[in-house]
Amino acid sequence: MTDKVVFNEDSIPSVSVDWGRTKELVGKFCKARSEHILVKITEYLPGYIHSMHVHAIQEEMIFVLSGHGYTETEQGKEKLVPGCVSFIPAGVKHATCNPNDETLRVLIVKSPPDNSSIYADSAEPQNT
Repeated sequence: MTDKVVFNEDSIPSVSVDWGRTKELVGKFCKARSEHILVKITEYLPGYIHSMHVHAIQEEMIFVLSGHGYTETEQGKEKLVPGCVSFIPAGVKHATCNPNDETLRVLIVKSPPDNSSIYADSAEPQNT
């Protein structure tokens, strides 16, 4: 077992996804390996409206680093601004949206972590 892993997030490559860019910092397939959590930084492109979806067994926490947007569930919408924390329990239908003209940059923590890497189908190197 490794005592600890320290690195600059700039050293981790981002991968293009439908909604913008994302990079995994801690997780099953990362330099900082964890079987219990996934930590990533995601950038939602200006104008991107994410479709409602459900993580059946994952809890998700979103911390807004910069930009503005909103989170939506079947109970309604809540604004997201820098410093906001949004917690989505497993099984809750939700979406994170950026209808604005600036990038929405967030830190996401999920537990349990995904069972596949975002880098698997990418030209980007895996974080090994």
